[in-house]
Amino acid sequence: MQYRLSHRFRIDPPASPAAPAVSTADPHMAAAAAHYAAGRLDDAARACEALLAEQPNACEALHLLGVVRTAAGDPVGAYGPLLRATELAPHDARAHYHLGNAYLALERFADAEASYRCALACDPALPNARNNLGNALRRQGRPLAALDCYRAVLAQRPTDAPALYNMGMALADLGEYAAAIDCHRTVLGRPPGPREAERYPDVCEALAAALVQCNRHDEAVAVCRTWQVLASGAWRAEWNEALSLLALGRYAEAWPRYERRWDLPEARAARAVNEPPPVVPTLAALAGKRVLLRWEQGRGDVIQFVRYAPLLAGHAAAVTLCVYPELTAVLRRMSGLAGTIAEGTSDPPHDVAISLGSLPLVFATTLDTVPAAVPYLAAQPEAVARWRATLAAHGPGPHIGVCWWGSPHSRRSSIPLPALEPLLRLPGFTFHALQQEIDPAHRAWLDTHPLLVNHAAALVDFDATAGLLAALDLVVTIDTSVTHLAGALGRPTWIMLRHSADWRWLLDRTDSPWYPTARLFRQGDDRQWEPLVASVCGALAAGGWGR
Repeated sequence: MQYRLSHRFRIDPPASPAAPAVSTADPHMAAAAAHYAAGRLDDAARACEALLAEQPNACEALHLLGVVRTAAGDPVGAYGPLLRATELAPHDARAHYHLGNAYLALERFADAEASYRCALACDPALPNARNNLGNALRRQGRPLAALDCYRAVLAQRPTDAPALYNMGMALADLGEYAAAIDCHRTVLGRPPGPREAERYPDVCEALAAALVQCNRHDEAVAVCRTWQVLASGAWRAEWNEALSLLALGRYAEAWPRYERRWDLPEARAARAVNEPPPVVPTLAALAGKRVLLRWEQGRGDVIQFVRYAPLLAGHAAAVTLCVYPELTAVLRRMSGLAGTIAEGTSDPPHDVAISLGSLPLVFATTLDTVPAAVPYLAAQPEAVARWRATLAAHGPGPHIGVCWWGSPHSRRSSIPLPALEPLLRLPGFTFHALQQEIDPAHRAWLDTHPLLVNHAAALVDFDATAGLLAALDLVVTIDTSVTHLAGALGRPTWIMLRHSADWRWLLDRTDSPWYPTARLFRQGDDRQWEPLVASVCGALAAGGWGR
């Protein structure tokens, strides 16, 4: 599936408060304090180091050196001086606080928590320590405890922007997106304090994420555009704007911005070192060219976008696919292609290489022009015959395939198997698991609830899965690669979608322009699976097999 960075936003600790008050009697400390106040961090560090060369236990120099190194992005170098400073001055709240900041930057969250608690024991009225204690707790997966910290800060300073921002992040962790939106809008609606304006792009990012979770994509687009104004060259803002535009069906605006995916860390890692982002050619420029279409993103994305390959073959001299090894067998049967090769093998001679995800831009796809003719993939006939015989051995049917669990990055789209029990107990149907791997906890549940026929051992690749899908009467699935394979095969497919579904399923629709044989079932505002499963049960009991 697509890179899910649209819903994964940065969490940085708020900027440190001013360095501790220091004595200016020593010339080195006077110089260090002046350099730090002027933002000359290297000079401040050198002045501290000069004093420490003469007085290794100069507590103020150790403390300020740690603060400077943390501010310079060197928490490893900051940790030692700050730890020594807390040993020399165990009752100095700010020394403990700054040590906590170094631990937080080092992602040693339990140690950060301990340091902040020490700071608050020394000075219970230190709001920055309580705010960052909340951050340490949140990063340990304790958002409720973190909320208590942020509320305590806001009780002292009701307009504290870092506490409001962090509260919004914790509320989002808890699924309280409307309240998170209120927090972030409050921050953006007040004049920024010193050093706060530079953090406003982060607030926009968090606000856009919360709006997306509420399917408020029009508002998310507006926030992403504000974000771009606040931070010139904010590629993440354009990327997130693209995903919301796609969810809204505004494809003409979205596809150019969708190319910003090449700035994502995962996409950069997939390219050769220093290789520039792929250039998207015009369709006319591909006439008579040998084109290599490269895979990108997940297996479902490859299956969705490979529909363009035969269309491209009508313009180019030859089109070769380069895809995941487990997809090669099922894609080799596509018409009009010069060949299909596996990722990691040598590239064939070619004039142009294009990523599959760029083909909607090449073809200027709109909602009205999605190439939706299905099937565009086909199962091996012999495999379909074998699967039909296998299914017949389990009864006359109808035979329904079920996929309920996705890869780790898509757990929010997955359904706990017990939640499907009302569906699996419907009389008159035989249900078949479409999972290539079944989680041990789910296997244990199936051992005591034998409601699914398990074919995992036979589903060795997508070609084997295609044979089973083609033999089934209906596929009921979450949003995963099986969904795309079933849709590409033109099979009747019912898709169970979480409340904030992926962009390709648009908003509020029960059909899909990408897969005409699909019917969409969506979570309601309660974000619960049980009502959705009940809807599927009702539709199945009513005998509805089409859209």
